[in-house]
Amino acid sequence: MRQPRRAVTALVPFLLVALVACARSQASALPPITFGSDDPSMPYGITAIDYHFHDAHPSIPLAPTRTVLWTNAGSVKHNVTIPALGYSRDLPVGATIRIADLGQKLGGPGIYPFFCKYHDSLGMAGLIVIAGPSATPSS
Repeated sequence: MRQPRRAVTALVPFLLVALVACARSQASALPPITFGSDDPSMPYGITAIDYHFHDAHPSIPLAPTRTVLWTNAGSVKHNVTIPALGYSRDLPVGATIRIADLGQKLGGPGIYPFFCKYHDSLGMAGLIVIAGPSATPSS
């Protein structure tokens, strides 16, 4: 009875090599994941989905003249509230909010919080960073 066990034990290294080779060939068929640099000439996008704002924890430092887009890619209504602007607007499913020159409207360099008034208790909040010499938290 020991003979079949030895045969199986001897096959294990070969099976592992075959499995790794197969996984590598499958992975090479997939497109590579690349992280490109941000294009300051394009609007900066923030996506609301699953009770979370993607790309805003915090945002990258944005120029004061940068346009920011909030898009709801989820399945429930969200909201964008920016206390420093006294701004609060609902963001229905599939909708986009566009604010041009956001940094200038906020008052220049700093770190500005925003949140979803419907899901703030679930942690749906983010930070907009406006570039400049004194990026300090603002309310």
